[in-house]
Amino acid sequence: MEPGKTNEPIEGDVTMQPEEFYIQTPFLRFAAKRWGNSSGLPVLALHGWLDNAASFDGLAPCLPDLHLVALDMAGHGHSGHRPPGMKYHYMDYIDDVMAVADVLGWERFALLGHSLGAGISSVVAGSFPERVTHLVLLEGIGPMSREADNVGQSLSRSVQQMKRFLNKRTLAYPDFETAVEARVKVGDMDTDSVQILVRRNLVETEEGLAWRSDPRLKAGSPLYMTEEQVLGFLKGITAPTLLVTGDKGLNQRMLRLQARAACVENIQQHMLPGGHHLHLDDPEPVAKIISDHLSSGN
Repeated sequence: MEPGKTNEPIEGDVTMQPEEFYIQTPFLRFAAKRWGNSSGLPVLALHGWLDNAASFDGLAPCLPDLHLVALDMAGHGHSGHRPPGMKYHYMDYIDDVMAVADVLGWERFALLGHSLGAGISSVVAGSFPERVTHLVLLEGIGPMSREADNVGQSLSRSVQQMKRFLNKRTLAYPDFETAVEARVKVGDMDTDSVQILVRRNLVETEEGLAWRSDPRLKAGSPLYMTEEQVLGFLKGITAPTLLVTGDKGLNQRMLRLQARAACVENIQQHMLPGGHHLHLDDPEPVAKIISDHLSSGN
């Protein structure tokens, strides 16, 4: 597929079942899923770390009026991996998002992000406020930060981790159930939700079922922002913003959450029962809040 090409739906077409398609940017091919009304508000959905576009399989059908495109981010799901020798640097995701939006022909669009995707969405909205109409953040606001004194340690650790991944064999599982059990052990999620994510992230190999995701994603970032830099991006957000967290989610342990939210001029916050993947475990209450936010005219 040539750069700039997508499989566009007929205008006004309503898709309740997801349409799988690819988006070819000048530097990487991205897999995506599309739901909803092709003439509705365009929404780009970004998943969390080591998840994939199936993260929105439960939520998207509850938002039929939107034109929602969920992306497999670089190195995740069915999307392409970074070239050999390259790291997954946080800022490269910003380039990815803007390139995808350009290929889709979306001059202005909303962002819906979960966890890592919420952090990326925050930076995009703070950097390109003229292009983001609405911002919906699930269990995240802004990227991870580090103290300035720790930058050398972060870089050293990242370089060493990348060396280990060069010679590391990909772990294979004998069957789907074993892969699901492995994922359940590292995340506080309903088993049904884990199955949705795992099913999209497995590929058959001679040794068994292996993860599609790039092993290099597990290497730490070579460079983190300071908290002051993160707040700078958040202060640049002008789009009406919704922050949804779970009462048992990761962000309830994030002491900086409220300080970060206070930097966003037009923000609403809601806490719902649930964990870090509350939008996948129980999508309807999350969809109701999102729908109300997007239709409120803020």
